[in-house]
Amino acid sequence: MRSLILAVGLGCATQAWADTVTIGAEDDWAPYCAKVGNEAKGFAVDIVREAFKAAGVDVKFAVVPYARCMSEAKDGKLAGCFDAARNSLLENDYLWHAKPMFTAAINIYAPADSKESGLRPKDLEGKDVAVTNNYEYGDDFDRNTRIKRSVSNQDEQGFRKLLAKRVQYMVAYEKVANDIFAKNKADFTGKFNVVGTTAEPGLYIAFSKKTPDGAKYLEKFNQGLETIRKNGKYKTIEAAYP
Repeated sequence: MRSLILAVGLGCATQAWADTVTIGAEDDWAPYCAKVGNEAKGFAVDIVREAFKAAGVDVKFAVVPYARCMSEAKDGKLAGCFDAARNSLLENDYLWHAKPMFTAAINIYAPADSKESGLRPKDLEGKDVAVTNNYEYGDDFDRNTRIKRSVSNQDEQGFRKLLAKRVQYMVAYEKVANDIFAKNKADFTGKFNVVGTTAEPGLYIAFSKKTPDGAKYLEKFNQGLETIRKNGKYKTIEAAYP
């Protein structure tokens, strides 16, 4: 009986001492990360969860808009925020893990009747371009002040601006755009053409410099991400999001 009590006690103690971190997760970036009900769901969410799990860490997600997520990580209110496209404008404000979680293509969209192709950020100078608040689109785009940005809170709003011809172009991550099109078939099917690209950046957790948890869990995540890449777990998750 004494052994049973001791075992139960040790089990409770282990649970109480479990290493737990809260990471900010964007609420509107399916299929990578989005709020579904009250939870974060998506490819990046699964990668973050499994990488931390492999390093012995339980992760909880604070699911908030991206601009707030990055601000709270920068201020030390959160240990980190994802998915951030690492660039020179963000580089010194956060800590970064060694390898990106994944890469993602960013396209330039125009109305379906456009005959343009092969556009790059420099070609957008002087043009009205829909963007989403605080999103990164690659250094060549992000640092170009000659591009006239029309800022929305969500990608879908930007595409609706393009549909209404309130802007000339929309920039968006390819898989995110495809997810939006699939959810809005009646409005968006056949309405847009890909006419160029801005970049194909790596996506990261931007870890906070303002709290010791940032550096601590950066190292844990480095370890865990390497582990799931080697043991096949990463590929299993990837296969679930074709």
